[in-house]
Amino acid sequence: MYESFFDNNRQSVMRNYFLNELSNIGKIVKYKKNEIIDIEEDSVGVVVEGVIRQSIISLKGDEKLLYLIRPGEILGEMTYFCGGTDYIVTIAKENSQIAIINKGILESELSKNPQAYRYFIHSMTRKFRIVMLQLTNNIFNDSTGKIADALLRLSACAEPDSKGRTSVNMIYTHQELANNIGCSRITVTKCLNKFQDEGIISYENKSIIINEPDRLKKYINTVVEQ
Repeated sequence: MYESFFDNNRQSVMRNYFLNELSNIGKIVKYKKNEIIDIEEDSVGVVVEGVIRQSIISLKGDEKLLYLIRPGEILGEMTYFCGGTDYIVTIAKENSQIAIINKGILESELSKNPQAYRYFIHSMTRKFRIVMLQLTNNIFNDSTGKIADALLRLSACAEPDSKGRTSVNMIYTHQELANNIGCSRITVTKCLNKFQDEGIISYENKSIIINEPDRLKKYINTVVEQ
């Protein structure tokens, strides 16, 4: 359902460029778990190790989780190319390493390799689509539908597992998944247990395996395909 939004081959090429080429010309900075990360406006960061959480937090302390950024994905590209402020709070979900590429080095790389612009555009477009789908999910679906939709969307954003199956790596806690879709943690846990009891999903090696995606789709009121 979401394969048309997230092309795995293109995502793999993008991640490979950022992780195996661009990061090599940056300065590696280490961050401890729960440390706040602040990428300067004239730099971008490539996640080399670990997982980074990006959220928007309200004055009352409510959190809306936007993305989990993994190795081969980047930080700060929207501010670098577009300016302005995005109010996104960036925190290391676990001990992590980020390659920081400053403006001089990045502009030199872009001059020598204009193809790299496509990877930055891909990253920004991918994040836009993630937020767009989060928004439509929140408006269109009840709690069960929100969780079913999130599982399918997250599996489309991720690389297939070693057996080529559709899966969701459980770097998301139940609370983070709740923050992502606007439900309570208890509701998330109940729905995941329901899907597991019905055989729609199963757990394996810290991943959720989507055994029957068509049954998940039946819970969802999604956008109309044109």
